[in-house]
Amino acid sequence: MERFAKAIENILRRFEEKGYDVVDVYDIWIESSIPMDLIEEVIGKDMVNIPPSIEEIKVRGKNFWRRRN
Repeated sequence: MERFAKAIENILRRFEEKGYDVVDVYDIWIESSIPMDLIEEVIGKDMVNIPPSIEEIKVRGKNFWRRRN
């Protein structure tokens, strides 16, 4: 699971560099080929250090994770 978490973190950093503030799990899947349910599980268990500029992660257009202020 840690290996997947690291891969997701790297992808989210790339999205951050591109100026994304909202990311869909589908986009992470496209970049990584990690199964979407596994991506959801790893993020849901707070195993991923999400970059500060990423405000929200969606699943099929619905809120999945949102940065708390």
